[in-house]
Amino acid sequence: ICEAPGSGLLRVAVKKVAGGLVSTWVNEQLREGDTVDAMAPAGNFFADSNKAARRFLMVAAGSGITPIISIVTTLLESHPDTLVTLIYGNRASPTIMFREALEDLKNRFLGRLNLVHVLTREQQDVDLFNGRLDRQKCEELFRTWVDVSVMDAAYLCGPVAMMEAAKDVLLDC
Repeated sequence: ICEAPGSGLLRVAVKKVAGGLVSTWVNEQLREGDTVDAMAPAGNFFADSNKAARRFLMVAAGSGITPIISIVTTLLESHPDTLVTLIYGNRASPTIMFREALEDLKNRFLGRLNLVHVLTREQQDVDLFNGRLDRQKCEELFRTWVDVSVMDAAYLCGPVAMMEAAKDVLLDC
């Protein structure tokens, strides 16, 4: 589920995986009005926008952006003093899920959303934004680009190795 609560919409994102049976079926054959049996959401991955936290760090990679975009939108819309830094890892620009929606958020909340794309297979002008979100890259980003000492909360979503690396670096800061 990738839509912010209160939007009046229910949107589900399924990134098509080459050779993936379910993701291919959802992206190529599923149509509006079709019925799909699914389990109820089992997580509690959300930000309480009523708490005092006002500076958030989000680190996502690939389809890990799905819950993060909902959380970011909710936080920015809920409190005009909320600041969000989103570090989002992908292979290349064409594979960035919600690319336009993220740019729209960045433009809508100028000065409040710091959006950083880190790409593994597409060279960017700033070397800091090239490569995998591994421990070394997180250390470098948190040392030179993001002052984690002022963050009230951090949210991580994506591949386990990325989440573990980011968590370990954050705990060491």
